Parts: sequence; structure tokens; C-alpha cells
Amino acid sequence: MDALRTIMWVGLVLALAVPLYSQDAEPSLSDQVKAWARRLDSDTLEDRQRAEREIIELGHQAIEYLPEVKPNTSAETKARLQRIRTILEKARADSAAKASHVTLTVKDKPLTEILAAIQEQTENKLVDYRQNFGQRADSTKVSVDWKDVPFWEAVEELFAKTNLEAYHYAGQPNVLAFVARQSPEGEQNPLVRTSEIFRFEPTRVESFMNLSNRSQRGTFLNLQVAWEPRVEPIVIKLPLDQLKIEDEQGKSLTSGDQMGSLDTEVLQGVSAVDIQLPLGGVERDSQKIATLKGDMVALMPGRIETFQFDKLESARNVKDTRGTIEVVLEAFRRNGDIWEASILLRLLNEQGALESHRGWVYNNEAYLQGPDGERIDIAGFEETYRDVDTVGMSYKFVLEREVGDFQFVYRSPASIISLPVSFELTDIPLP
Repeated sequence: MDALRTIMWVGLVLALAVPLYSQDAEPSLSDQVKAWARRLDSDTLEDRQRAEREIIELGHQAIEYLPEVKPNTSAETKARLQRIRTILEKARADSAAKASHVTLTVKDKPLTEILAAIQEQTENKLVDYRQNFGQRADSTKVSVDWKDVPFWEAVEELFAKTNLEAYHYAGQPNVLAFVARQSPEGEQNPLVRTSEIFRFEPTRVESFMNLSNRSQRGTFLNLQVAWEPRVEPIVIKLPLDQLKIEDEQGKSLTSGDQMGSLDTEVLQGVSAVDIQLPLGGVERDSQKIATLKGDMVALMPGRIETFQFDKLESARNVKDTRGTIEVVLEAFRRNGDIWEASILLRLLNEQGALESHRGWVYNNEAYLQGPDGERIDIAGFEETYRDVDTVGMSYKFVLEREVGDFQFVYRSPASIISLPVSFELTDIPLP
């Protein structure tokens, strides 16, 4: 009997203790998001507004735990979830657009150890490409003393000490390759400027004159724009009316036509773009560009979302919306010996990412997935439609059996974020 009383007493203590512990424990981010998401469809407007506000205040990490929009999701909840996603995607992009920082103090350590520390702290991968060009990778020892130093500042110093330079055409996504420096100087380039994740370098000034028509003459400045390799812009836009270019006497060197924008699409596997700026009024008494100011806009992809479509044999115009991207599976049908998945991708907050720069759409992943996890990759694709905010694609598949229980899987950024970036360069020599 005493043993039974003891067991009952211990059970009572544990039963009382559990609620106290759960009340004191900090709820996880996932639990908080789910709890507030349930109140997005509350009976009162005040509750619905508060739930939306509380989820947003949890920060961009909350986007990982937002519930999916389903066919039975109420219209108001769907609208609020889309609005929350848009705001959090923007917050995520703003966070990613801040410069990474490095803190490291070492003496006479191998370059590989320094690179590993940079990658661990910044998520930026640096790849040695010297052997690809027949260059010898020596065992140089490096000493650095960095305390919360921005990524590009650390890389500039490291490359100067080891006689290296960036190679921006490695063909690999999200890496910064480097090779042996071509010029003999081992000093940092004084013309380079950085703005958060971006690096600006004037690389070349060219003047020309057409000898058969000497009125045709001009000067161009090549501006190289690079970014931290952990991100990958879609398009770099440079509005001409935002440029201010002056020589050392304060004379404007902007070209006569300052309308429009210089837009450069970012190719997959490159870590920089080159923008050719037209200059005007450059005379022999102009010795340098004293000031070059501009406001650039980078279109950045948001979080990658997975769109899944089933019941393919009967699927017609099935829509799925994530963030500001809507994907419509128009049909999945047989065409001779192949199957075709016809889709429309629509950008709901069109910002020019589809206007003339749709290379990022071609890089989106598409495949079929069977119930056992089997994956069938595409055999090819083609563009079938284009508009300012919409692009149509047809993906081809070779199947050895009927479509059956396959799902069509499409992966795309959930939004395209417009990121403004200001920059200023000084004291650029003129020929």
C-alpha cells in the first residue's frame, strides 16, 4: 500500500509540474506562426489584423512556417497570407542585401584556412581556379587581423597579400573564383568602391573616332559590378537620369541622352556584370572623372518555392500562387511520343523582371515525380508565350509508361524583389 501511495504521489507531482514547465517554456517560432495563422480567419477584424501584424513582426524567418494556401482556404486568409509573404520576402531580401562581415585574427596560416573561415562566417564560397589556367597554386602563408570587416574589404586585402584577383566567369552558381593576378602590382585597387553586398570597379575607359566620319566620336567607361556570391541577382538596372558624372573642374560628363536605363541581365554562373557607360563632353583638358554617382536597382529572386500538380491526365488550368508568383498548369498531354506540360508563369507585382529579361525563368527547375520518389527530368523545353508580366513554357518528357500517379513539380522564386543601391566612384583617370 505504501508503494502504491508513493507511485500515485509521484504521478500527481509530475502531472502538476508539466503544465508549469510548458507555461514557462518559450514557444518555438513554428508554434507562434501556426498559432497566429489560425487567427487570420478569426470572427473579428481586430483579431485578423493583429494576427497578420504579429506574424510580420516575427521576422522573415517566419516565412518558413506559413501554411500553404489550399482550395478550401478562405479568400481573406489567402489574401492575408499572400500579403504577409510579400512583406516577409522583402524583409528577407533586405537582410540578404546587407554586407557579410568577417572577424579573424591569424598569423602565418595557409590560404585555404583563411578561405574556409570566410566561407563559414559569410556563406560566400571562394574557389581556387588557378589550375584551370595552368597557374601554380603555391603554399603562401597569410596573416590577417579582421574585426567585423565587410566581406569585400576582407577579400580585397587577402587578394592583395596573395597576388590574386577575382575571375567572374567560372560557370558555377554562387561562387567567387580567383586566379593569379595578371598585373605585377600586389596592392589594392584604389578605384574600387563597395556598397553593402555590391562591389564597383571602373575597369576601362575608351575613346573612339570614326575616321571616315569624324563627327562620330565618343568615350565610354566600363563599370564592373560584382556581388557577394551567396546571392544571385536577376537583372542589374542603371537608370541614366540618376547618373551624375563630373570632371575635376565640375563640368558634367554625362551624355546628351539621359533617358532610359542600362539594363544588364545576369547570366547563370557569373559573379559580375560589365556596364558600358556613355560619357559626353570629354575634352583634352579633362584629366579625370572626379565624381561618378548613381542609383542602381538590382532585381533579386525571393525564396525558392515548390509548385506541385497532380491528377495530370485531367488537370486543366490549375492555379497555384506563392508570394507574388502564380503558376498555371494549362494542361499535361501527349504529343506523339512525348508528353508536354504547358504552364504560364505570371508575376503579380511586375517590376520588369519579365519585360525583356526572362533568363531566370529558363533556369527554373521542372520535373515529374512518381509516388515512389522516382524523378523524370525534362527532355527539353520551349517558350510558348510572352507578355509584360507573363511567360508561357512547354516542358517535354519521355515516359515509358502512362502518366499514372506522377506529379508535375515546378520550382521558382516566390517573388522578385527590387533592391535600390547607391554608389559613388572618384578620381578615375581619363585617357
